[in-house]
Amino acid sequence: MELLDDLFALSGIESPQTIREAMHDYALSEDFDQTYAYGGALGAVYHKRFTRFVLWAPLAQQVDLLVFKDLYSELYDSYPMKRQKKGTYEASIAGDCHNLAYSYRLYFPDGSCVYSQDPYAKAATVNSGRSVVVNPTSAYPEGWEEDQGPEIDPSEVVIYEANIRDLTAAPSSGVRFPGKYLGLAESGTKTAQGLATGLDYLADLGISHVQLMPFFDFATVDEERESGRNYNWGYDPQNYFLPEGSYASDPFTPVTRLMETRQMIQALHQKGLGVIMDVVFNHVYDEESHPLMLTVPDYYLRFHESGHPANGSGVGSELATERRMMRRYLLDAIRYWVEEYHVDGFRFDLMGLIDVETMQAVRQLADELGPNIIILGEGWNMGHCLADQDKACLENASQLEGISFFNDRFRDALRGNDFEEGQDTGFISNKKHMEFQIVENLKGSQTLNGVDYHFHSPQQLIQYCAVHDNWTLWDKLAITRSHEVVGFRRRRQLLANTLIALTEGIPFFHSGQEFLRSKLNLRNTYNAPVEINALDWDKRDEETEAVTYLKDLLDYRKKHEVFRLTSFASIYDHLEILRADSQIIIAVYQAADRQILVAYNASKYKQLVSLPEGTWKLRASEGQFFTDEAMLETYQEEAELAFLAAMIFEQVTK
Repeated sequence: MELLDDLFALSGIESPQTIREAMHDYALSEDFDQTYAYGGALGAVYHKRFTRFVLWAPLAQQVDLLVFKDLYSELYDSYPMKRQKKGTYEASIAGDCHNLAYSYRLYFPDGSCVYSQDPYAKAATVNSGRSVVVNPTSAYPEGWEEDQGPEIDPSEVVIYEANIRDLTAAPSSGVRFPGKYLGLAESGTKTAQGLATGLDYLADLGISHVQLMPFFDFATVDEERESGRNYNWGYDPQNYFLPEGSYASDPFTPVTRLMETRQMIQALHQKGLGVIMDVVFNHVYDEESHPLMLTVPDYYLRFHESGHPANGSGVGSELATERRMMRRYLLDAIRYWVEEYHVDGFRFDLMGLIDVETMQAVRQLADELGPNIIILGEGWNMGHCLADQDKACLENASQLEGISFFNDRFRDALRGNDFEEGQDTGFISNKKHMEFQIVENLKGSQTLNGVDYHFHSPQQLIQYCAVHDNWTLWDKLAITRSHEVVGFRRRRQLLANTLIALTEGIPFFHSGQEFLRSKLNLRNTYNAPVEINALDWDKRDEETEAVTYLKDLLDYRKKHEVFRLTSFASIYDHLEILRADSQIIIAVYQAADRQILVAYNASKYKQLVSLPEGTWKLRASEGQFFTDEAMLETYQEEAELAFLAAMIFEQVTK
């Protein structure tokens, strides 16, 4: 407190630059972090008879609450806010403040004056020009208070990643509100051939959770303009407590986006699907305009010794999640999305830039909020500000029980890495001597590429070969197998889908992966026109058999516990690898009532292989399941494996 008093006393005496440097040093000090840590309410706390406004801004000398005459009026009333002990500023406005637009004006010791939106804003005008007070219940759809996500055992989780806009933006989706929250909430939509699209399609696919790319408010899409080129994935957070307006049918009316987000989540829940929210707490897009930086300059960021903000992500200044109020902010946001929007899980973008203690706190909070909340993230070791042992990265998985990590080693083993113009290949694209790496990952192994990460269970592994980043699987194969006929590449993709569906751990599919989605061979489509990013539902019509095959695979996985074991000891007891050489892998699973043999042939030739003792019936081959028991082919001693395909055999029991 004394240091801050000294800063206030220097105002108008020392140069602004000197005071600014002193503010910077103090904001990053442990003394500041400890002295001003605050646990009370923040933001606009709505009551029917009054609203209380609380802003944490310890470095500010004065803060005014600006209340606008209406949502878009330039006229406002100014109310001085009262400073409290922990550096908060508070004011109350009498009456029902629902739909009241407001912002803050802050004065600092260096003579600067800034205008900021509320970091805890729960609603906003178009493009987040102003924060808005809302009565929370005004944005509750009918039946919302009874809404809840499905209870899904961790071993049964299958994740499908999608972008809200991509799912229904194409005319072929047949929805009334293409690219919107309501588009994904709409049931009964069909393709030209009468097959399900959108919500109904997801519900019928056999997945358990839809992972939606960022739908909190982000900065780089103009909400006032409807255009195919006005597109962005949304990894540029602006407001962490309110939904993105460009997905709303009316971004100008603050309550609309809140209502329609809930309607979307409610519709997914009614179909038995959980909702995982993709969140970006590793960086901010533009620190100069972000409410966190405007209200407490420099505190929320990490800095190098040179004085420059750290940028371990390469796309924006790092957030200092290890600081008390930044950690609290992150946890408050997680709590809010669970309690107010009934979100069922969170995918943390570039989680390796977040500290271990914060992610442990996230897991603890999730357990308090509900038994089935999923936490997963990208565990890449990035940045230089945190010590390696303090990063929430793969190497520290043993400290992060209950948090799952994307297994990039399985991805690279399957398809090749995405460097060097995408020319690297993997098991499915004819790279030799990859069998061991595939086997280790099929087993949900603790030993990935020779590095022991000490996972607590197979469910700490997200098993995938395609996500929104980099090329789609189909486009990657088009690069590495460009000389092949399309039919061969199709077989390779179905082989990959089989490996993902039947691996131990949590299977993860990129939207459209099941029907060979392409983005015209473009690697990074984060701001490409929506015509490139949108799911082509006509392609779904063309690839009906491939879609059916994935549905059957996921159904088979669900029926047989041996493909979703929850301990490494169980995997050791129930899975035996009979062969792993010459682009062939043969795995035998000891199921409850029979043995199941899965053979993978990544070569371009049919292969004659030996079978274990007994009689074996062929359940699936070359992208097709066989259900007529009387017509199943049976084999003894040996079988010919189809080329570039997986085959599933079941032991005949008496």
